[in-house]
Amino acid sequence: MSFKQSDSVKSEEMSRFLEFKLGNEFYVIELHTVREVITPPELTPIPKAPPHVCGLMNLRGLVLTVIDLRKRLSITPGKDASENSIVIFDLGDRLVGAWVDSIIRVATVEKSAIRPVPDSDANGVTQYLNGIIQFDHKLALWLDVKKLLGSVPETMKKAA
Repeated sequence: MSFKQSDSVKSEEMSRFLEFKLGNEFYVIELHTVREVITPPELTPIPKAPPHVCGLMNLRGLVLTVIDLRKRLSITPGKDASENSIVIFDLGDRLVGAWVDSIIRVATVEKSAIRPVPDSDANGVTQYLNGIIQFDHKLALWLDVKKLLGSVPETMKKAA
């Protein structure tokens, strides 16, 4: 099968993101960093862990750390916990779970729709942002997963 030049150019100008909610705010992460999304399992607490570390979980024999992105970013959790999910991120050398309020959708975004992060940084959050994306009448912040989760304790190395 052959592709027209315009098809390959078009695919290079698009990116796929997972959109989710933390509190009343919308966020996106690049889809290629997501291994899977699951219902929150029972977690084992870690003594003396930072407040944003929820604990450990067993994912089909793999033990990994789960963090609460809301606490990590100082966001008040949503009131309805019925749609809470754990997003399993593949950070290259390890897997990390992140608790989110709800999954919105997988979205394909034109690169021209991605805006730069403003210079103001009142609470240090912009260091974890790659950009801002406008969906219809709302904005979503594009999180840099590796920066945000880079300090999470390493509990499991991926098999080579």
